[in-house]
Amino acid sequence: MIENLKVRDIIGKREKIYSVDADDTTDIAALKLRNFKVRTIGVIKNGKLVGVVGQSDFSTKVVAMSKRPSDVTVSEIMSADLVTVGLDSSFFDCIRLLDTHHISHLVVLDEKENYYGMLSWWDLQQKLVDELKNQLELLQEYAFGPHRNVILDQIVRK
Repeated sequence: MIENLKVRDIIGKREKIYSVDADDTTDIAALKLRNFKVRTIGVIKNGKLVGVVGQSDFSTKVVAMSKRPSDVTVSEIMSADLVTVGLDSSFFDCIRLLDTHHISHLVVLDEKENYYGMLSWWDLQQKLVDELKNQLELLQEYAFGPHRNVILDQIVRK
């Protein structure tokens, strides 16, 4: 059930955790985001998470300011105020944090407070849709019995 979902259930076992270096220039970081197919990414300095940078940072802090991406480092445009969750944080805690802080990504930390990637609004939305589909199937089976598909097909045809 959705109220029992934890971050670890939502993201599963992460095989790759993407990050950029704080000293990368923004053109290199933008390429990494594109290649990794992510919108927001953790920023690492000396092996530690120091911030996050997302696509909107590039557009509002580099392009809109007419700066050359090869002259601006990630540390100059990153957000250092991190909103974090642990692997045992609940689905609803994540929703509340995203809403309260008006953000679209949360930083996930493991049990040792190490960077474990990002959790996006899209990740939560997909899990919610999957859960609602499962609950609908259970309700249909309860209401119409194990042959619900045959019964529902007959109802739809009428």
